[in-house]
Amino acid sequence: MENVILVAALAASVAYFANAVTTKFDRDGDGMASLSELLIAYPELKEELFREMDTDADGLINDEEMAIAVDL
Repeated sequence: MENVILVAALAASVAYFANAVTTKFDRDGDGMASLSELLIAYPELKEELFREMDTDADGLINDEEMAIAVDL
């Protein structure tokens, strides 16, 4: 249940932005969000949920992965 609430919170905060990751979370300018970047905005984010969001397992969340997570 906690994961559902966190995903809903992520969805609410990024749904407004067309390029959500780069405008809201990306601190280093690489166009993606790392776990550490997301933890700044969501300190309660669990590594397990991050790994579920990271569908290509590269350790970063891109816009497509964020959009999929928002749709959950």
